[in-house]
Formats: sequence, C-alpha cells, structure tokens
Amino acid sequence: MDRLFLVTKKQIALAAGVALIALMTQRPGFAQAAAPDLLKFSTATPVILGWQVKADKTKDFEDFWTGLRAVLAKSESADLKSFGDSLGKIYKVNVPPFADAQGNQVVIYLFHLDPPSTAFSYDPVKLIYTDPNGLRASLENPKIPRAEADALYEKVKSSVATINPIWPLTKIG
Repeated sequence: MDRLFLVTKKQIALAAGVALIALMTQRPGFAQAAAPDLLKFSTATPVILGWQVKADKTKDFEDFWTGLRAVLAKSESADLKSFGDSLGKIYKVNVPPFADAQGNQVVIYLFHLDPPSTAFSYDPVKLIYTDPNGLRASLENPKIPRAEADALYEKVKSSVATINPIWPLTKIG
C-alpha cells in the first residue's frame, strides 16, 4: 500500500509541475523577452561588422549581398535605398581560410558601416522577411516576390558560420 501511495504522490507532483509550466508559458509576464537585435543599430556611429563565412560558400555569400543591393537599389523607398548604400564597403580579409571552433574552414568578411542604417536590421531574415518596413517577403504587400526572396536568402543561409562581435568605431585625430 505504501508503494502505491508513493507512486501516486510522484504522479501528482509531476502533473502539478506540468500544469505550472503550462500556466507560466501562457502568462505574458512569465514569457521570455525577445532577444535584442544586435544587428539593428540605434545610432549612426560607424561600426565594423564581421562575418565568418564557410570557405566553400564565399561565392554564395558575395552573391547574396550583391543581389540584395540590386533589389534595394530598385526600391521605391528612400530608406531601403539608403540601407543598400550603407553596404558599399564590404571587404574580404586576405588571409587563407582557417578552422573555426566547430571545425569549419572559414573566411572573414568585414562590413565597414559608416554610417550604419538605423532604420533596418542587418539581419537578413528580418530585413527580407519580417520587418514591416523592410522587404516584407513574408508579409502582406511584399516589396520583393517570395520566390525571389527565398532564392536570395538560400545563398546566405548556408554560407554564414557566425557573426563576429560588432566593433563600434571612434574617429581619432
């Protein structure tokens, strides 16, 4: 009988725990806050943004940014055109590929954003799909056809190994 009682107590405790977790996830006060977008800048202070790109995918990475700039240049939005202009200084570090922490052979690309756009995120997913002021490919009234957005995004999705820390710049002299 004691054994049956012990099993029942465990089952009740487990059920109460599951119910508490379900209740907490439904209450807005308990929900986790959205992570800040580190690729959305609030000031026009110049920055260097570094990308580690898989060495065998550098062409895809370069094609993505070239294609994105072409789409932005055709935009009717002055803000989107300005964002495209901010992508004018993209550099590939001229050193041989090296292994990252996951063992991928990577190459570094640096974006010199001077000034960076404060209107949009440099996160390709947000810019292309979800920012209501961006290209809106997954929203109503898109500024880019979904098929074109998907083809463009495919290039960057498989090429990026990681994004390096953002380095804010201070002018001297």
